[in-house]
Amino acid sequence: MKPEPKTKSATHPKPNGQRVTEANGRSGAAEGERSGRGAESARDQRLFHHGHSTLLSDLGESLTTKASGVFVLCAPNGDIDNEVNNGYGLFFHDTRFLEVARLRINGQPLAVLLSNAEDNVFRAELTNADLELGHGQVLAKDRISIRRQREIGRTVHETIEVANYSSDPVHLEVELDFAASFESMFVVRGAEHGRRGRLHPPRWAGNTMTFRYDGADHRQRTTKLTFSGPPSRHQAGGSSFRVDLQPTAKTTIEIVIELEDRGSGVLEIQPTGKLSQSLLQDVRVETDNPLFDRILSRSFDDLRMLLMREREETFFAAGVPWYVALFGRDSIITALETLLYDPSIAANTLILLANYQGQHNHGWRDEEPGKILHELRVGEMANLQEVPQTPYYGTVDATPLFIVLLAEYVRWTGDLDIWQRLHGNVDAALGWIDRDANHDGDGFTDYQSKSDKGMANHGWKDSGNSIRNRDGSLAVPPIALVEVQGYVYRAKLDAAWLFRQDGDEERAHRLEIDANNLRRRFKRAYWMPRERYLAVALQRNGRQAQSITSNPGQALWSGIVDLDYAAAVARRLLDKALFNGWGIRTLAANEVAYNPIDYQVGSVWPHDNAMIVAGLKRYGFEREALQVFSAIFEAATHFRDFRLPEVFAGFSRDEYNVPVRYPVACNPQAWAAGAIPFLLQSILGIIPDAPGRQLHIRRPCLPSWLGSVVIHGIRVGDARLDLRYERSGDTTLVALLDRKGDVTVRIHY
Repeated sequence: MKPEPKTKSATHPKPNGQRVTEANGRSGAAEGERSGRGAESARDQRLFHHGHSTLLSDLGESLTTKASGVFVLCAPNGDIDNEVNNGYGLFFHDTRFLEVARLRINGQPLAVLLSNAEDNVFRAELTNADLELGHGQVLAKDRISIRRQREIGRTVHETIEVANYSSDPVHLEVELDFAASFESMFVVRGAEHGRRGRLHPPRWAGNTMTFRYDGADHRQRTTKLTFSGPPSRHQAGGSSFRVDLQPTAKTTIEIVIELEDRGSGVLEIQPTGKLSQSLLQDVRVETDNPLFDRILSRSFDDLRMLLMREREETFFAAGVPWYVALFGRDSIITALETLLYDPSIAANTLILLANYQGQHNHGWRDEEPGKILHELRVGEMANLQEVPQTPYYGTVDATPLFIVLLAEYVRWTGDLDIWQRLHGNVDAALGWIDRDANHDGDGFTDYQSKSDKGMANHGWKDSGNSIRNRDGSLAVPPIALVEVQGYVYRAKLDAAWLFRQDGDEERAHRLEIDANNLRRRFKRAYWMPRERYLAVALQRNGRQAQSITSNPGQALWSGIVDLDYAAAVARRLLDKALFNGWGIRTLAANEVAYNPIDYQVGSVWPHDNAMIVAGLKRYGFEREALQVFSAIFEAATHFRDFRLPEVFAGFSRDEYNVPVRYPVACNPQAWAAGAIPFLLQSILGIIPDAPGRQLHIRRPCLPSWLGSVVIHGIRVGDARLDLRYERSGDTTLVALLDRKGDVTVRIHY
């Protein structure tokens, strides 16, 4: 494939007055050729520097509704107004199809009495301020009720009901303004426009107003608004309705919004509408804590909301608003988090990602044979090859995690057919790990971006400033992250287990030797004797990046950490520099680079904490696991609608009695939504072995605020189980309530 053209980059000031450069990617800046702060300066001149996911400073009290690939981000009054907040919009196919949808009565904004967004429906109860009605007449505030509802499906259906609760007749102008310029999501996030096509002026025909954009990518995008009756007057982008209401009378204005994205290929022309809600329904969880039940229910609702269909493929969007797209790492971790509750998610994820597995060496996209993708976009800038997300492969960890997910799926389901189907993909993934993922020949899996529009960091902490030395300088590529060595270790053991299911003992034995050799070398290379902790990474020339981070907690999850060191790692994770009372920070508070309100250098990520809890449980640190589980649960109780966001600030619980929000976090976000379900599985100690027709329960434990848990419908192979957990003092007892099929439950205390 030929190299794609570059796009311009947008500059923005850092707090210290420096200028940094952002372009079109999820995050990151390219690797510098110099170490320390010189490398940081070099990276600042290239790509999304991404201490942020966007140049926007705050999403405020925004509300989100979504159905498949269409979503709306709006103000509490229901308005979409990019002059109020440039993140607001009606989005489809990585494009903003409406940037303004504004409601006024007699030119005045409305007061919000109540507003909420559930799944694909927004509702608000609004009322008037004092209104000048003409001829010296004033309508006192709170005399008019305006009920606004917006429902997303194949179309967007908005209803505005106006009711008169005054004692006199009223004559009102209901004014509706709209605008659309069909900007790319990358532009909304802060990048400059690339090539542009022709934007037509709004066109009226009867009761219908149409916005049209003929893209430079030869796709025609339209937003068509049809009103239930003819407006009293209209102009470009706006309309108004004369409303005459007697006391207690009401009237309704309806608007149907149709979106189209016409062009060649399999990309859907129109939205597919709300997808089936059958996912995550078969396994039911009941506890004696109604608040926990509500938070768990919210998690499952959010996961169903994030389901989307694009290019005839169904998957979870990584997060709203910035990542309504296919992401490799995010999809895999979300599938791992939800295997207990619905393994079909994992099966679909594996097959979809296998279809996009890297085939070529393509530097612009950081693609290599066998590599699992990072991100796939479909808008104008992607179609014009102005961004590398077509797809982009700048992730070092999705490939080993792909193997881990496949093995875990087979352990839950016993489905060896999918292993046979993906056998070649596993071979290719292992080949990439051994062949391409070791840039300096030291035997550790590392990364170094080749794309000048790619990301600097290819681990889950993918912001350009996330991997630091103790003096605050950036680690210098190639970078071998501590948790990624664990992922590779676990992937090789899991691949060995899969090959053994085929009777391929020789291949399994070689992989186990490789994994054990990696574990021995890891112990020597990453341990910091003085700190009694693991370095976050090895960088150029094998030097340790010695900052104290959460990453070693995920190394516990993989099992690569030596037993001699595990207790020290667990203690450090729970000391006050890393544990802030609401969760474990990404970077310790006593580090030079610590910033509690930066994306990944001091903030708290729910999914990170969930994986750390699984690691703590793996090594037998039940008390510490429960401490983190309790902190994340308590944090969730303070967020709106009990929804865990993508990330929240790292300020200590001693400073604030509520967790501090991160201003532009995705909400909802897939692996954050999966965190509470995965935390529950971990503390319950559930470990499947469908091929062996067994379910193991290792050291089950419940926190003080959770006395009992009943899980109905756990699937292990073809069998189904109902289990009850009950805390009695410091012991958690387990009872088998029902069993259908051939499976043995083994409890290990």
